[in-house]
Amino acid sequence: MATKPPPPPRKGKGNPLTTSKKGDPPKTTETRSNLNKPEPGKTVDMNFKVPAEFKRDFKITAAIHGITQKDLLMEIFREWSQRNG
Repeated sequence: MATKPPPPPRKGKGNPLTTSKKGDPPKTTETRSNLNKPEPGKTVDMNFKVPAEFKRDFKITAAIHGITQKDLLMEIFREWSQRNG
């Protein structure tokens, strides 16, 4: 029967071998500016992976209907949201 290896040592200030070399985290006052919401209507990037066959089919479908992939995705999401509340 195989045994599980022990978990790696926890990082902390007490262990010089595992302490972070990145330094202290930024202060709360230094990070407040990075939490602003984008303006309504502003476009932002989405980045996710899909199977290659799905991407090809999605692209072909958009081209057949003469719309952009972005417009197709937005229309599909709009309809899905209406049906699923």
